[in-house]
Amino acid sequence: MVNIEMEIFLHYKIMFKLFRYIDWSELSGLLVGAVFAVVVCVSIFILVAKLQQEGILGKKEYNLYCDLVTGQGLRKGTNVQINGVDIGHVEEISLTESGFVRLKLILDVKYKGWITNKSVVYATRDQNIISERVINIDISQVGDKILSDDDYLIAGSAQDIETVLKTASELIDRISKLVIAADTLLKLVIDTNTSVGALLGSRVIYNRLDYATGKLNNLLTDVSGIMFKVDDVLKTVGNGMPKATAFADTMTIGVMELMNNLNSLTSKASALINSLDTTMHDARNMVSGLSNVMGTTSNIITDGSQTLNRADDFIGGVSKFWFLRSKIPQKDSIPFLEDTW
Repeated sequence: MVNIEMEIFLHYKIMFKLFRYIDWSELSGLLVGAVFAVVVCVSIFILVAKLQQEGILGKKEYNLYCDLVTGQGLRKGTNVQINGVDIGHVEEISLTESGFVRLKLILDVKYKGWITNKSVVYATRDQNIISERVINIDISQVGDKILSDDDYLIAGSAQDIETVLKTASELIDRISKLVIAADTLLKLVIDTNTSVGALLGSRVIYNRLDYATGKLNNLLTDVSGIMFKVDDVLKTVGNGMPKATAFADTMTIGVMELMNNLNSLTSKASALINSLDTTMHDARNMVSGLSNVMGTTSNIITDGSQTLNRADDFIGGVSKFWFLRSKIPQKDSIPFLEDTW
């Protein structure tokens, strides 16, 4: 143990002797440069960490557009929110050819899945009636397409106190116009010098209304009588309907039986036609057989005629011999055959 402590003491003693011989004036510039480099690296690291914490570095974004009716209270850098959560900012504000205010929104890509083709964008105030306006995206309606880079959002009406007051002012203006029109009409009715006042102040219009009311009453009375008659007819029809239904059922049954009989008669007629067809086929076969017999008979007669002709030729040839000529009769001894041939 003592030897180890002695070795450590000797080691440190040697190191102190080495440091004593170092020229620190030559190394001062190198040390200052090293310290400056370390300070710069630490500063850069702290700056990058701060920018990442603020979401400026390492943040993926994409663009969306919307066209609002008015851009009052909006500016470049205005926050964009979904249900109070900041998801981006307004990058650019411009006017379209039709006079709408076009906003270019820079949004964090991690909220992209929430924003669809049915999302609605509008201006509002996120804290109170005097706070700065923000852009809110309403995602209550779920669409069938997620908006991509450079797509357009549906623009809605601003939802803040200014919009409410503006709408109320427009409504009050319309009500004022209606009140003025009603006041003018009332003055025309009261003033008998005008056409409307004279017409309403005269008994003519009331007499005509009374006459028209009487006519309408008479018409309703006539209609009531017609309705009673129609009710009687419907009752009669209702009473006679069972008989008509029974008669129709009987007729239907008779027609069905007639159709069955016609079907049976059709079957019998078909069988008779088939039988006649069979008979005609047999007669045709019999005629064909007779034709074959007649052909055979004709062939036999033809062959007999040829045989007799040959026999006649043979007798004629034999009769030419001188020793047989005197023995052959000059006339056929069988008159019938002679006449036939």
